Amino acid sequence: MMNPKYLCAVLGLTAIVLGGAAALEAKTRQGEKDFKAGQAAEAKMDWDTAVTMYQKAADEAPAELLYQIAMRRARFQAGQKHVEAGVKLRGEVKLQEAIEEFQKAIVIDPSSSIAIQELKRTQQIVLDGAKAGSTNPNVAGLTATEKMRREEDLRVASIQGLPELKPTVRRLPPTAKFNNSMPQVLYKTVAAMGGLYVVFDPQYSPPTGKPFDVNLDNMTIEEAFDYLGFITHTFWKPISSNTIFVCEDSTTKRRDYEDEVMRVFYAPNAASVQEFQEMANAIRTVTEVRRVFTTNAGRAIIVRGTADQVSLVEKLLHDLDKPKAEVIVDIMILQANTTRSKQLAASIASGGTAGLNIPIVFTPNGTTTTASTTTTGSTTPNNPITTPTGTTPSNNTGTITLNSLGHVSTSSFSTSSLPGALLQAMLTDTKTKVLNNPQVRASDQMKVELVVGLRIPYATGSLGSAVGATTVGVSPLVQTQFSFADTGVTVIIQPTVHSAEEVTMHVEVKVSSVQQYVNIGGISQPVISQDNSITDVRMRNNEVSLLGGLNQTTDSNTLNGIPGLTNIPVLGKFLFGSTSTEKDSNQIVIAMIPHIVRTPDYSPENLRGIFAGSDQNIKIIHTQIDTPEPTPANAAPANAAPAAPAQPPAAKPEAVPPQGAAPQAVVPQAAAPQAAPTQAVPAPASPAQASAQAKLSFSPSPLQTIPNGVFTLTVQLDGASDAFSLSPLQIKFDPALLRLDDASAGDLFTRDGGRVTTAKDIHNDTGEASVTLTRLPGAGGVSGSGAVAALTFTAIGKGSGTVSITGAGLKNSQSQALAVSLGNVPVSVQ
Repeated sequence: MMNPKYLCAVLGLTAIVLGGAAALEAKTRQGEKDFKAGQAAEAKMDWDTAVTMYQKAADEAPAELLYQIAMRRARFQAGQKHVEAGVKLRGEVKLQEAIEEFQKAIVIDPSSSIAIQELKRTQQIVLDGAKAGSTNPNVAGLTATEKMRREEDLRVASIQGLPELKPTVRRLPPTAKFNNSMPQVLYKTVAAMGGLYVVFDPQYSPPTGKPFDVNLDNMTIEEAFDYLGFITHTFWKPISSNTIFVCEDSTTKRRDYEDEVMRVFYAPNAASVQEFQEMANAIRTVTEVRRVFTTNAGRAIIVRGTADQVSLVEKLLHDLDKPKAEVIVDIMILQANTTRSKQLAASIASGGTAGLNIPIVFTPNGTTTTASTTTTGSTTPNNPITTPTGTTPSNNTGTITLNSLGHVSTSSFSTSSLPGALLQAMLTDTKTKVLNNPQVRASDQMKVELVVGLRIPYATGSLGSAVGATTVGVSPLVQTQFSFADTGVTVIIQPTVHSAEEVTMHVEVKVSSVQQYVNIGGISQPVISQDNSITDVRMRNNEVSLLGGLNQTTDSNTLNGIPGLTNIPVLGKFLFGSTSTEKDSNQIVIAMIPHIVRTPDYSPENLRGIFAGSDQNIKIIHTQIDTPEPTPANAAPANAAPAAPAQPPAAKPEAVPPQGAAPQAVVPQAAAPQAAPTQAVPAPASPAQASAQAKLSFSPSPLQTIPNGVFTLTVQLDGASDAFSLSPLQIKFDPALLRLDDASAGDLFTRDGGRVTTAKDIHNDTGEASVTLTRLPGAGGVSGSGAVAALTFTAIGKGSGTVSITGAGLKNSQSQALAVSLGNVPVSVQ
């Protein structure tokens, strides 16, 4: 019967042979050819061809798992490609083409759930459009969910802010002086001059006493109302674009009538939860807003308070939420080791060592005898009988009897070696230089750590095991615990940037290496050398600082030889001994160079103080920006007094006070109310006129970077009105200094949920680029300010240059050209 061990071996060999034969049968020449063709198509991202070729290979050799796996992977990728193409076509309102793409995806990959879902959504869009009879270009190509989101966005966008006054006359004339007038008369007269209405609180009663004398010349309407409220202790607020409400200024009335605003602020530059919460605490403390809620995940601050409180929150967050300064630090660690050893020897030596080492052994020639006895007789143990039978010679080396001492001579001693001459001269010179040059980038007040090296295992303890000690084949290392020590270079830096020129850094540099291994308890343990440097240093930008230096020199002299003879002057240590001299030198230098690549960029608006009201009432005053308005054809001359609108009905009895209380020089005769307020409102400007103040600029400006640094410039459009496309946006830059890697659309054209198409043409050899941004037809234009494009550059040289906008074909939704000013930004690469 066959041994079971041999039987298992035979069966295993048979299985290997059969498996190899099956593998050879599974792969065929045609299958391999199709498989390689599929791999070539996959490399070109041609997934449709790859699916076809992999399917052929799998049909040729169904048992080959490699073909099956490749085929299924290609099916998934091809299906996803058609799904993405269908979604893009649906966004372009090409619904039939999108349906075909989704159907192709399902045919290629029937298990694709997303293809089935998108097909159903697109078919439903077609059905909804057929039922409606026509397709709204603003919602065409949107799914039901996307329509609901669009409607939600429109509802949110339709929520109005606080009413904003829009007087027909922004500034009062120089003759606006009033004497001996009551508060109601003052409010209604100023309102009539601005084409506004006044509504008083039914419970308001003017204070009894002397009327007021005021001078409101050259004040804006809002400044005049604020001044009247201050001197008459009243509180006013706009309730529409042409009406204000006036009541007594008290805590109760403010609580009842003062409007509140809800707004969400974002702090994208907060790098940690602690920084974000510190901003929120500062807002709560300074503004005294009672309703403040923070969300750490979105770094958002939700505020509800009065308009002035919310404006103060906006000012604080604008000043606090600044991008952190950043520093790139070059660290150079130079370690140089030198070992010089010299050995000179010319001496009498034996046994291979310096000096005299002559062993003498005593080997006597005599013999010693020991008596041997034999016990005979009765076996009774109490009466043994001992009988001497003779002597036995024994030659014991090194042992003689005392009566033989007289026969000891020189022949009784022997030696195994005689001294010889030793001549040795050796010089060893070993030099080692290690240079580490790591580079780290750290943000202000943030700690960065760089570790470059190896982790070396070492034993930390062991557990005794009787099995390991008595059983053959069980290693005692099984019961040993190991830990790992980091060796190499460890750099920890925490910078504090003071300005664009100075930075303070807390630096920890650790340099360690394995010097040797020692055997402890049968285990080889590493001996690790360490050189640490911990310092706080304040440096200027690009300044070189020596953080730490260690110079260590060790000299050792060794003399070996025959005592006494080596003390002979001059020749003793050379003829009868050996000298050994060893000199070790170890030098370590650690240097650091900081490069400040970003600063918080505090603007004058961040540093100046603002008016914030009183202790009980926060009040923010906004500067009115007077914009030139077009003059109608039938307008009065520029030097004529502006015509005030007709007095509102509610204020008509008091707008012209009685004879005794009439304000003196209220309005010149030409300024008497003659027309309704609506007749004094100028006609709205055309889109081209409204966008005359539009401006294209770069952010950040200016910009400083380092060689090989990657940065993004944002193209900002301010003051846009009905902007529909930029066709094209032309950019000019220095090709020897910068390389434009990519250009993408900003968020201004997509802020309302619309879509935008982007085309770019980049010529880095000439330093020119053209970017075309266009919203989809029927989407309409956008108004306001925001980013229209993002340009990603790489610095390829050193020096200074300028990135400029040389042309911008800004057009509105009617394809009319809009006036826009062009900007540039200086770029410095150091």
